[in-house]
Amino acid sequence: MHDDLPREDMIAAIDRMVEELLHSAGITQPPVDAIALAQRHLGMTVILDQRQPQRGRAQRMMGKRQIFLKPEPREERHQWTVAHEIGEHLKSELLECLEIPPHEARAMIGESLANLFAYRLLVPTCWFAEDARTLDYDLLALKQRYATSSHEVIAWRWLDLTAPCVVTILDKERITRRRSNAWATRRQLLPVEERCWRIVNEHGNPAMLRDDEWTVQGWPVHELDWKREVLRSVHEG
Repeated sequence: MHDDLPREDMIAAIDRMVEELLHSAGITQPPVDAIALAQRHLGMTVILDQRQPQRGRAQRMMGKRQIFLKPEPREERHQWTVAHEIGEHLKSELLECLEIPPHEARAMIGESLANLFAYRLLVPTCWFAEDARTLDYDLLALKQRYATSSHEVIAWRWLDLTAPCVVTILDKERITRRRSNAWATRRQLLPVEERCWRIVNEHGNPAMLRDDEWTVQGWPVHELDWKREVLRSVHEG
């Protein structure tokens, strides 16, 4: 079965597992507090450890899973780490349901199963598709609703929806991530994307620009020592 399992089936299985987990925990709307979910519903212990060198690690003690977190300036990083560890905790159950041997899972899907789970736990498909349309894909409005998720995770989830788009993340004036769920893309920005990005970067406000073919929305995610901008581009042709 696993040799011919489409990626779409794997994603659908993760979405089902997330929905079942949220339902059993009595969570009916965002935001999803992954830390509270881990502790109250899954019986995990989450510990803030000043000596922790990496972002997070998990171990079992007396049959109980413990998650050690490195102190971070933003709560969203802790939420992502714990969501990822929940995915690791449930991975064997998911693979068993799909009849996939654990040693074949990584090669088949091409990325971390726990990462895929974390994206969908913090921004569940069962709510996000409708919310994104209702809020006109406004990143800042979606961030208010999915408060435990980072702007980047929310923006990257746009690529899992049926609406075609290009998502670009820029950090300190350099493209760090750029991908489309519909069209072939080049690494460099299109002229209209460049203009939109410069407005957002320089003024620190959201912007929208259009030309004959593209509509581009841009949002600032600016901090004291870091400037990030997020673009969502849609081909109108």
